[in-house]
Amino acid sequence: MKKILTAVIAAVMPFAPATAATCWKTTAVEAAQIRDFEMMLMVSALRCRATGNNFLASYNEFIRDKRDALTQVNDELREHFRSVAGPVGALGAYDNYVTALANVYGAGADGLACRDLQSITDAANALPATRAALLELSDAAGITPHLSGPRCDVVLAVAKGDQRDGEQARQAPVTVAARGPAD
Repeated sequence: MKKILTAVIAAVMPFAPATAATCWKTTAVEAAQIRDFEMMLMVSALRCRATGNNFLASYNEFIRDKRDALTQVNDELREHFRSVAGPVGALGAYDNYVTALANVYGAGADGLACRDLQSITDAANALPATRAALLELSDAAGITPHLSGPRCDVVLAVAKGDQRDGEQARQAPVTVAARGPAD
């Protein structure tokens, strides 16, 4: 069993650095969640302006008042894409990500009418202009970030079979532990 476990770990180890370089760290996941939230509001404000719930002016206030926190989030996302696509491909990867994100909300936000989105925008305007406050509101709004790859914080366990008097009594599945880089 030890030989099999050692062989599995040895076979997977060469892939760890590549996975670590392309996975989403916690800071980038949070930034993606906030950017997702902001994109939902932007696309919805544009889409809803022809309805009785035109909140475009409220959305623009949100952008003005939270500019520093939103800029920080975008910088974190750009850094993520620089680490994934390199300095040359980073801008294109970021642009593709943001375009795909906008397309998610083109037909509306699931389960939310324009009046709901107007209320969410009003709530966002009432918050302090901090990244933490935006993250908390995006959590409350049920935003799950759309990620273009795996998260770094996924951990798999390594299991061993029971040993009795030098013989293996049963075999447990073997899974390799992996953890991406910490933030």
